[in-house]
Amino acid sequence: MLIGKINSANLGFKGIYDPNVLITGSSGYIGSHLVPKLADDGVNCIVCCRDKYKQEYLDTIIAEINRYKTDKNRYVSDIDIIRSANLDDYPSYVSITNKKVNKLLKENKPVDAVIHLGGSTYNSESIVNPRKYYDNNVIASRNLVNSMLDNDVKNILYVSTASIYPKTVQGRVSEKRTPVPKTPYAKTKFITEQLINDYKVYGLKSTILRLFNVAGAHGFNDLDIGKNVITVLLNLIKDNRLFTLMGNDYPTPDGTCVKDFIHVDDVTEAIGKSAAKLLEPDTASQTYNLGTGKGTSLGELIR
Repeated sequence: MLIGKINSANLGFKGIYDPNVLITGSSGYIGSHLVPKLADDGVNCIVCCRDKYKQEYLDTIIAEINRYKTDKNRYVSDIDIIRSANLDDYPSYVSITNKKVNKLLKENKPVDAVIHLGGSTYNSESIVNPRKYYDNNVIASRNLVNSMLDNDVKNILYVSTASIYPKTVQGRVSEKRTPVPKTPYAKTKFITEQLINDYKVYGLKSTILRLFNVAGAHGFNDLDIGKNVITVLLNLIKDNRLFTLMGNDYPTPDGTCVKDFIHVDDVTEAIGKSAAKLLEPDTASQTYNLGTGKGTSLGELIR
């Protein structure tokens, strides 16, 4: 595992103090957009990942942050890359036991909040490999929140999914709608939501964001990192390959399913604001849907 510290002193964070935030899944699609955003907002980011390829990608992101600040004549953060034999590569997040996460939190005290992006994220893969999803999404999250409580870290922002809602819903979806998760991926995300909510009895405070279909780019290698339908289409165009549309009998004008696409920069903006709000002392735990409220059919998207 790699941990990078990005100290954001003098970056103008408008809060009472510069918070220290641990970000899991920091080298993934959303995380790689979020880290530069938070660092620029004045958040002291503690970033970690477990994959060697993603470690290199994370190094690139951190270097880009520093290059941007140098170009803008702004404060250049001190980057402390820690490679620990006790926190080295593991095949899945479940391998990060309470002991290992405790070590991580203790070595980086004080941690004011955790933004939990880590885990496995593909509906189709979860159907053929459910064990991976229960390990990486449920058991790992349990280990994380247990270790948070053991180290007096009481704030968590959990990034969940709108996949927990019924697929046949038309129009806007309220947070009050009863979840009906169908795939192991959706089930494990909802179970983790319930786990976090149950831990309120221990003083854990949470913001849960249920994301719709995240898309967009910020200039890094998003065609390799992002795996949404838009990046699939772009990669097929780049390689001059055909796109196979699965399903054209939906009750929509062109027969294809309708999705709510939200730009990743809007997602990171929402996460940043939600994290800042979460750290305010009188804020209660909340759950929000995060989308645009506007649907686009796959047929429209392809055209």
